[in-house]
Amino acid sequence: MATAFEQLRQILEAQGLFSAEHKQPIPPLPRKIGLVTSLDAAALRDMLNVLRRRYPLVQVLIAPTLVQGAEAPAQIIRALQWLDGRDDVDTIILARGGGSIEDLWAFNDEGVVRAIFAARHPIIAGIGHETDFTLADFVADLRAPTPSAAAELAVPDGAELQAKLRATSRWLGQHGRRSLAEKRTAWHYATRALGHLSPQAGLENGRQRLDGLAQRLERARQRQQERATAEWERWHGRLQGVSPLQTLARGYAIVRTTEGELVRSVAQVSSNDLLHIQLMDGEVTAISA
Repeated sequence: MATAFEQLRQILEAQGLFSAEHKQPIPPLPRKIGLVTSLDAAALRDMLNVLRRRYPLVQVLIAPTLVQGAEAPAQIIRALQWLDGRDDVDTIILARGGGSIEDLWAFNDEGVVRAIFAARHPIIAGIGHETDFTLADFVADLRAPTPSAAAELAVPDGAELQAKLRATSRWLGQHGRRSLAEKRTAWHYATRALGHLSPQAGLENGRQRLDGLAQRLERARQRQQERATAEWERWHGRLQGVSPLQTLARGYAIVRTTEGELVRSVAQVSSNDLLHIQLMDGEVTAISA
């Protein structure tokens, strides 16, 4: 396998599939992310947890596929092309947990590599562990060492965004006050100069103009600060509105199996299964009917 890997790598590299000039930038504020991975993989749960924690505003669209075996390459290609054909997806993550070279071989398939290269949306590859490398890693727009790291690279940190908004608001307030102080100092100097050079009427006119300028500057500073505060409150409200705790407070619950798997459908539950139900203020245990 190592020989076949190296031979195909050299061919594709010679054709320019791995060149940096073809790499697309990752959108900094994605609205929707597509995930190409196995529904049964722990990697999927890890990525969803990271996305919810870092940036709960983002929507997630999953294209399930086999990630190993003879049928995996064709399914991976179909999943990639389906997501890439949508206009509402900003970034695609191709992910699989760790395994042997045989387990990861589907991501060395030439068809998979060319499908990644042909995609119009940026693709992040999070395949295996940090020491695992596949041809999909070389052709992807960004390579992450693990699936969880791919999710972190795909979205910003919501807490950092809020901190930046607060810092911007403070800067606008300080900048406006400093600018106003400078104009007032200039006004005082001008007043003293005009006292020696101008008659009283001209001095009064100059003072009125400077007062008007100071008022306009103060109003402009207040408007800047109000816009920054409103922007921060809007983002803060959106982040709070999609918080899992807010969802629980409205009467919803999160149901998991004893293995920690999220229950999204009754098809996942059998009679007398033990279920853990998370509510806003705690967790209860129930047995399915």
